[in-house]
Amino acid sequence: MRLSPWEHAPMKPGIIAVLLLSAIAALGEAKDCLNPSLVVPDGRTVNSPQFAGSFNGYNPTYWYGFYGQAMHSYSIEFVPTLDNENTSNAINFVNLTIWGPNDISALQANGCFGSTSVSWTSTQGFSPAIARSKYGTGQRVSFIAQVSGLNILSITNTQAAGPYSYRITDTTMFNPRWTTWSGYDSTWGFTNMSDMTITGTLYVFDSNNHLLVAAPVTLLANSQVFRVTGASDLNLPRNNAGSAFFAHNGPPSAILGDAYMLNSNGTVIVYSKFESRYTQ
Repeated sequence: MRLSPWEHAPMKPGIIAVLLLSAIAALGEAKDCLNPSLVVPDGRTVNSPQFAGSFNGYNPTYWYGFYGQAMHSYSIEFVPTLDNENTSNAINFVNLTIWGPNDISALQANGCFGSTSVSWTSTQGFSPAIARSKYGTGQRVSFIAQVSGLNILSITNTQAAGPYSYRITDTTMFNPRWTTWSGYDSTWGFTNMSDMTITGTLYVFDSNNHLLVAAPVTLLANSQVFRVTGASDLNLPRNNAGSAFFAHNGPPSAILGDAYMLNSNGTVIVYSKFESRYTQ
């Protein structure tokens, strides 16, 4: 019986590397920015079976995309799972990079290389921290989208192959109701549950969805801040009402929010929701 070339010739390292890459690509993770793997930004965790490891000077990069809304904030994280047991050579995620909707045409036209207009904050070192462990090193970043549309991101693994998980969460906090009718004023409360300084913007809309104010908010670690509709703070028009939301650069669930409407003599307090759609 005649043997095939695979049966009587030893397999060369270069061939093994090509076969390994082909097998990993078959798992469905995108290897370029032209057709990124799409993710739903609702905080669901996606467990992926294998991220290629670094070998022969090659550091594999995978590409993902998600559709975002203008003025909403997002947290993106990649974490090696507990299946990785190689203490000295586990997954090492680096170079998590995001391109906004206005960057994508140039990115794709230049071979998946190009500058980005997105400004993000690295949050993996802050509570809840994604610390380096025997399972590897993860990454987490947060940013506020400036325009609506498709965002593309890439991440690289510089060490061994292994399973991992990822998620993208819309961290925007929503308040469906505020008012200044009949002498009432409304207050938004922010408590920073993290150990990092968090910055963001409170967007307040009237009942016709017209933006009345975009108020900056800075929260030191473990601190509280309040913003009020009255003349001493936001000075919103009287006899008005609407909704509001807050976008920030912290990790998911970093901000505990509350909102309430208070009459002029403080005898009536009406509470309102002020939280993320995906509160965890």
